[in-house]
Amino acid sequence: MPNAYDIAVFSGDGHGPQVMKAATRVLTAAASRYNFSIRFTEYPHSGSHYLETGELLPDPVLEKLPAYDGILFGGVSHPDVEPGLLAREILLKITRYLDLYISLRPVRLSPGVKSYLRNKGPQHIDYCVVRENSAGINGSVGGAMLTGTDLEVAQETMMYSRMQVDRCLRFAFELAGRADRRGAVTLSGKSSLLPHVNALWMRAFSEMGEIDFPEIRRHYLGVDDIAMQMVRYPEQFDVIVTGNLFGDILADIGAVSQGGVGYAAVGSIHPGKTGMFGPMRAGAEFYEASTDQANPIAAISAASMLLRHLRENEAAARIEDSIMAATATEVIGEGTMLSRFTTDEVAGMVASRI
Repeated sequence: MPNAYDIAVFSGDGHGPQVMKAATRVLTAAASRYNFSIRFTEYPHSGSHYLETGELLPDPVLEKLPAYDGILFGGVSHPDVEPGLLAREILLKITRYLDLYISLRPVRLSPGVKSYLRNKGPQHIDYCVVRENSAGINGSVGGAMLTGTDLEVAQETMMYSRMQVDRCLRFAFELAGRADRRGAVTLSGKSSLLPHVNALWMRAFSEMGEIDFPEIRRHYLGVDDIAMQMVRYPEQFDVIVTGNLFGDILADIGAVSQGGVGYAAVGSIHPGKTGMFGPMRAGAEFYEASTDQANPIAAISAASMLLRHLRENEAAARIEDSIMAATATEVIGEGTMLSRFTTDEVAGMVASRI
């Protein structure tokens, strides 16, 4: 029997509903072409929903999510809601409940898309950032006292276990060993300011590489150095692996290099379990009043990541090829907004090539 998948959809705020509609349209086309089926279940939880109902993400909804094969997530933010509340109580609540310990950011410049890096083309920009997504500095360890006084003290503590480091590194090594990658992993950290945490990562990286992945080439670059190298010579990278805080920043550098956040997809993953995929949500412009010219390429790319997570690799590759064919032949635009076409028109360009 053909495979059948149940996908939860959180369209979210701003341009989220428009680009999620584009992603589901392309997924439906891929399912038809490759003989599987997808059923989408919409959830309204977002900033606008919170303002209308006072509800964020109730536990009964959260408890349903492990039964889904995957989640599409458009992004949550609203100018009339306390900063950070929606991310903590919807996005991060899902991430922590499902233990989505990998944040995966493919960085790939499509033909026809202009990079913000001068003189760099698609042949130079094709790598992945693997960010540890469950530990480090994540707000769980720390605190403040004497708030609002001259003696106020605030503290955040970075903390990793060997298990958390190992499972992230293993994902990165296995990714580098895939047929579509180039067999190299670069670890990044900050040995001078974080000697204990960095020593743990370095030791685990060396031991795992030598014992389990001797065929994978290993490199280390400090986070300040790698930030410069990602701008100067991005072609040297295949898979970059790093901790939570640094990965958040390096992924943004990658997004700019591939043409802006309108082209940048992100996957929050626990291998073998329910994963969450969507457009990269950095930048206030994503949450401005919705228009029919939001760039859907990031959301459609996230759809292909979802299919790879489900091991529908042929369909995923077809979506990726269709995106490149569309960008190579049409002037779609830079960043979050389209220059000529509507969101639906671009979705149609990709879907028609599947």
